Amino acid sequence: MRRKERVRYQPISVREILLEMKNLSELMIDLAYSAALFHDKDLAEDVIELEEKVDTLAYLLDMGIMIAARDAEDAKILSGVAKVASATDKISDAAGDIAAVVLQDIGVHPVIVEIFERVEERLARIKVPEGSPIINVKLGDLDLASMGIDVISIRRDKDWIINPKNNEVIQAGDIIIVRGTQSGINEFKEKVGEKAPGADVAPSRAVRDEEWLKRIVKSFVELKDTSELMIDLAYSALMLNSKDLAEEVQLLEEYVDKLHTSFELLVLSGKFSEKEAKGVLGLIRLGVAAEKISDAAAEIAEVILRGIEPHPVLKMTIKEAEETVVYVRVDEGSPLVNKTLRESQIPDETGMWVLAIRRGNKCIRPKPDMKIEAGDIIIASGYSGGKEDLIRLASPKTPSPNVENMKINVCE
Repeated sequence: MRRKERVRYQPISVREILLEMKNLSELMIDLAYSAALFHDKDLAEDVIELEEKVDTLAYLLDMGIMIAARDAEDAKILSGVAKVASATDKISDAAGDIAAVVLQDIGVHPVIVEIFERVEERLARIKVPEGSPIINVKLGDLDLASMGIDVISIRRDKDWIINPKNNEVIQAGDIIIVRGTQSGINEFKEKVGEKAPGADVAPSRAVRDEEWLKRIVKSFVELKDTSELMIDLAYSALMLNSKDLAEEVQLLEEYVDKLHTSFELLVLSGKFSEKEAKGVLGLIRLGVAAEKISDAAAEIAEVILRGIEPHPVLKMTIKEAEETVVYVRVDEGSPLVNKTLRESQIPDETGMWVLAIRRGNKCIRPKPDMKIEAGDIIIASGYSGGKEDLIRLASPKTPSPNVENMKINVCE
């Protein structure tokens, strides 16, 4: 059993604590899925360490809230902050559950490789070889945003550099975990000079029931993508104080509950051998973690539905976080019109990820082959630097939309 860090009060602002909790918990999800995909125990250990850090931050935040509350009105407003912090802590716990699958040698079924080939955001592990042209180059000088990718961690010998800064200098032998589009990952591999082409992980062994495999992949991809979409939409509901958006997050939570039940039944319906039992259990655990993430997102949205005006610290935290959410209408003259999402290469061009598209009164979870139409409202998330790039791309002749007054009806 790990020794727990003793909690001592520190005079850190509630905003700083909540911001760090949000960024760490979201980072942990990517790292945890990476650990599962690559069956990397070192990375899984780091996820657990980050989980403990988030737990400590949650205690510090509770102390800060108690000190800040002066009367019943303060307590009411600050209760929303406490609820968001609790939900954020649960997101980090879910990431820890994914890491535990690796650390407990449960393993995951070979189908996990096919699953990660289907999700829109790919994860890749790239080793920097001797003689690579990027050795001694700062991370910020690699122009990663133009490739539509993000470095989420670097392994150097036995140490992990989590969420590396732009001034981090690349060294020979570094193992870089990146997240982004497949085209961007391929471009980065060429820049690195990686010699071994092909898949990032060893191909899985043949699965006897191909139809079962396809259904498992489709079901989990939707479960994972929807639960993570809910996090962005829930934080957006806070930022915009949008009851409509919060209600839709709650509806998506009900949808995920049903999807998760179907996923578990589907996993258990497969014909697997005794040797495959651990891998099947790993799949089930991943599904449980995805549902926990969904439940936590619904708790964040609940703050709005209970009529609690978001504390200013919540809006400040979201706006100053590393990722932001933007809503932009596609004009007639936009180069995006009549292009599919794949053809538009929005992540490559802007570093923003399309979460949903509102068309009329319906909001659609878009697929790569979906065509963009004039009048569509694109809901996207990503790093703040890409926000203006997306607005210029979608509405080149129109001033930036006033998102505070834009009524959003999100996904059914």
